[in-house]
Amino acid sequence: MQRKPEIALLAPQWRAPNTIRAFFTYRSGGLSTGPYGALDGLNGLNLGRHAGDNPHNVRANRRLLSSFLPSEPRWLRQVHSTRVLEADQVECEPDADASFTLKENIVCVVMTADCVPVLLCDVHGKIVAAAHAGWKGLANGVLQNTVNAMREHVGDTKRDIIAWIGPHIRQEHFQVQQDVVDIYQASNLKNVAGAAIIKNGAGYQLNLALFVKEALRQVGVDNVFDCQLDTYADAEKFYSYRRDRVTGRHAAIIYRI
Repeated sequence: MQRKPEIALLAPQWRAPNTIRAFFTYRSGGLSTGPYGALDGLNGLNLGRHAGDNPHNVRANRRLLSSFLPSEPRWLRQVHSTRVLEADQVECEPDADASFTLKENIVCVVMTADCVPVLLCDVHGKIVAAAHAGWKGLANGVLQNTVNAMREHVGDTKRDIIAWIGPHIRQEHFQVQQDVVDIYQASNLKNVAGAAIIKNGAGYQLNLALFVKEALRQVGVDNVFDCQLDTYADAEKFYSYRRDRVTGRHAAIIYRI
């Protein structure tokens, strides 16, 4: 018999205005089981419909999450793109990897299980955004697109933005091959490639957080807070695709009140 679900949420430690609400879900606290469960195979809070979990459990988990929120999250079908949408217009999980909103109580969300979730807001608490920075989207400019969209819609190309880097796979565990290295060395992030890429045996290890910070720096975002947590290293708290292959998905949530 399953235990009664209890949700614990990771709150960013950052200097966001008091109108901002943001958090990241852990792997426990829901109804999913097996590889989508918590470490003991029970009560997992998998929120990804595409991961192979029982769809009834995913719907129940999303309802449970929504009970803590002012409205249903504006879910996206993430495809490792650079597409950014206005969350107010999001319906039926369109293909995109970031969303933003100026409106109160509209919930921006991205899902991850090793990729980098980045939550953003402006210093006045008027606009928020959530971005899914997988290595492909990150190399191609998803974060720059997100910040530019925020500033365009707030009507201020100089508006100061604050960013939070959530739990993701860290350099010690993120092994890639030459093809990924080549993409980064040819990208707009190549300035930090020497520091962010380490040779390790037949492959390389990537520091995604360093690439995220460089992407944000390029659009004038220097106020960046990194939670320093590793999804791969902490199986008790986090799902990890690289570690387990068959696994659930977390949600990174942000909205303004």
